[in-house]
Amino acid sequence: MKSVAASKIYEYLQQGLDKPKSVSGQRIGTELKFPLVERNNGCAVGLETVNALWKYLSNRDWEAIVDPITNEVVGASKPGEYNDTLASCETGFCKIEFSLAHVGDLHALARQIEALLVELTPFADEHQVSFLGCGIHPISPPSPELVIAKQRTLAWDTLFPEGEIVKDKPRPGLHLFTVNSGSHVHLSVSSAKQAVGATNVLNGFAGAQIALLGNSSVWQGKVDPDYLCVAEKFWDWWMPDEARVGLPSKSFIDIEDYGNAIAKLRPFYVERNQTPILINHYPTFADYYDSSSTVGKYLSGEEITIYPEPKDIKLHNSFYWFTARISRYFTVENRLCDQQAPGNLASPAALSLGLLSALPEAQEELSQFNWSTLKLMRQTAMKDGLDGEVEGIALADMAARMLELAQLGLERRKLGEEIYLQPLKQQLASKQNPAMEASEIFNQDGIKALIEARDILLGSRE
Repeated sequence: MKSVAASKIYEYLQQGLDKPKSVSGQRIGTELKFPLVERNNGCAVGLETVNALWKYLSNRDWEAIVDPITNEVVGASKPGEYNDTLASCETGFCKIEFSLAHVGDLHALARQIEALLVELTPFADEHQVSFLGCGIHPISPPSPELVIAKQRTLAWDTLFPEGEIVKDKPRPGLHLFTVNSGSHVHLSVSSAKQAVGATNVLNGFAGAQIALLGNSSVWQGKVDPDYLCVAEKFWDWWMPDEARVGLPSKSFIDIEDYGNAIAKLRPFYVERNQTPILINHYPTFADYYDSSSTVGKYLSGEEITIYPEPKDIKLHNSFYWFTARISRYFTVENRLCDQQAPGNLASPAALSLGLLSALPEAQEELSQFNWSTLKLMRQTAMKDGLDGEVEGIALADMAARMLELAQLGLERRKLGEEIYLQPLKQQLASKQNPAMEASEIFNQDGIKALIEARDILLGSRE
């Protein structure tokens, strides 16, 4: 018998994805995360510099965002045509995220990115800082001192304490995610069926994407000896005990199958009056939601009786981190890519949109592989990049086929957007992803050369 929670999650996703859209046509959004570092040494900036950034933006017609728990300014926003552009910190205050307002094509996205770079340049020059096109901070290690104090991080810090033993090893705390920087893409979809198909495709091509776009090899002041894509490996180190990170345990049959899988995941917390209340003692979200009432705990440890509410489903739907997932905003979110080098910031969106636009062909391509093989490709790609091979299949060949499909999809849109795939084609031709290039720069010329090469604003200053 299906649980109430599974049925409600299915209904929530089905209705949200299939309902008539207020805006017709494709919409693309991107979350651009950048390490913010001191220009002279590559170390993470202090909190005072980040607070100065919010003040700077507020003086340029952005509106300050105040955290409901701490009452501190933690970001800024400005209106877009369809939704707002948001500037914020994610887990670490030295990792700045710009969630750009959704647009209708990649050319509009490229214009947004260029406008953002121009806007940030005076601040960067005044404070002598650099926003980096890297997937990880190159010098400063993960640290509890870098965690930004705000509603969501305060809850995670309580749920996942530093040093907790999992599978006979200490689990890294929340601070692990203070230094990684990604490039996430949100794609609007026309139906629940398309959403599931796109999620499967973007997850299935995880190995090829990592091999081609990995950009997190230099961190803690050295080149990592094992991984070209350290940032993606963080998820496995943080949560080795639950199938809610990386690739899901299988591809999804339909939206009902997807909803069932989400209902089986352990819950973490709900919010009442914007305050987190922990419910992580339940083994699955279904166990929590199917109960008439339960005892939760405030972060202070004080107990409170609560009753499951429909809004808990939306929040729970953000508490798993597949490389691609159906977001609580009813978009398909590709969360996989490291932040890219300057000039290539639109490439992850181009790749994601291209695969969505060639969805039938992409599904057919992946149907020839076992899901277990695709999961092995993800693991191999983090280590070996484009030189990797799984079961006799070269990851470079998988990346080539993936790019062909993305090219097909963008050409199908007849907007000339395939030009944004060009950097990826060049990387494939040279068999050198951004991580390999970063390692070479660092080994040959040191951190200052890497900062200069990966400063996304350098072109805007010249």
